[in-house]
Order: sequence, then structure tokens, then C-alpha cells
Amino acid sequence: MSIADLRGRDPGPLYARLLGASWMQLAEPVRFVHSTESTVRARGRLRIAHGRGPLARVIAGLLRLPRASDAAETRLVVTSRADGEDWHRTFDDRCLDTRQYQADERDLAERIGVLEFRFRLDASEGSLLFRQVEAALVLGSVRVRLPAACAPRVDAREDPAGARRIRVHVHVTLPPLGSVLTYDGPIDLEVDGPIGVEETPA
Repeated sequence: MSIADLRGRDPGPLYARLLGASWMQLAEPVRFVHSTESTVRARGRLRIAHGRGPLARVIAGLLRLPRASDAAETRLVVTSRADGEDWHRTFDDRCLDTRQYQADERDLAERIGVLEFRFRLDASEGSLLFRQVEAALVLGSVRVRLPAACAPRVDAREDPAGARRIRVHVHVTLPPLGSVLTYDGPIDLEVDGPIGVEETPA
């Protein structure tokens, strides 16, 4: 089935709105993850690493970040909503849930607990790049932007890796500790039939 069959006619999914004309520069498997009004599922085995310092490892444990592993059994479920996307990630026995939504005309926001990250999306040679522009603490209606010198930073990308496969790379750092978490590897999209993107965003 094609993405057009799955989502029908609509004003355009979240990522398509934010990327504009660059949306069609993404490879089809990457677009598929962000294009439906239903649920996208994928699975794979990812390499997960923590920072080398003892404090970084303590923080990873306190935050219940995914355990370090050379091949963590990984499940991804992306559910589209009217106001964005819900991301449910399972790494062996650890879960990581976030909500993504449009922050303003151009930025993607991702919320995990009281932390909100904002990214500028970019398409490059079929890949999707997430360029962080800021991080903030959000408590109810109060939002406090964190200074860059102490704000956690997320660098992420999605690359095409086959007809129904993408490769993800996520690296989280926390000044002045440095690296806190890295996970990367290929994940296979659970979809019947070829993936085809037939529509441009409205």
C-alpha cells in the first residue's frame, strides 16, 4: 500500500508542513514514518551507549534511559494525531515516550516529561536532519528557556537504508558532562507491499 492510500487527502502531515518544498527531497522510507494518519510500526536492533564518565552513567540510570547494549531489541510506534505525533520507543525492557508537535511556523517541538526540545528540520540527500535550536523547561503554562551552556542537546538524523528500512542516529549530550546517550542502527518498517509516496504536501 502507498502512503497516499493510508492517509488519503488531508492538509499535510506535521513534518511535511514544517519542511515545505524540502519534504519531497526525503527518501520514501523516511517520509513514510511521518506521513500517515494511522500508526506506523518498526523494529530492529540498535546499539546503545552511555557516556564514559561515572556521573553520566548515574544520570542515565536515574532517568531510566535505555540500557547500554550492542543489540537492543527495539520497537518503534509512531501515532499521528491532529496536533502532532506520539512516539513510543521500547529498548529491551525500557520505554521512552515523547510527543512531537509544531512549535511555530518552522520548528518541531518534542516533549519528554518537563523538557521540551525544538528542532529545525532539514532534508539532505534523502536523509532527515534534526538541528536543535533550543531547549526549555515546561511546567503547565510556564515555559523557561534553558541557557545553551547548561541545556541538554540532541543531535539526530534518519537515513534511508533500504526499501523498507531506515537507519536512525540519536546522540544526547549534557554540558559540561559531554555524552550521556547514543543510540543508532537500522530499523525495519512493518508494512505490507511496496512503499510509495504519491502526493506532495498541500
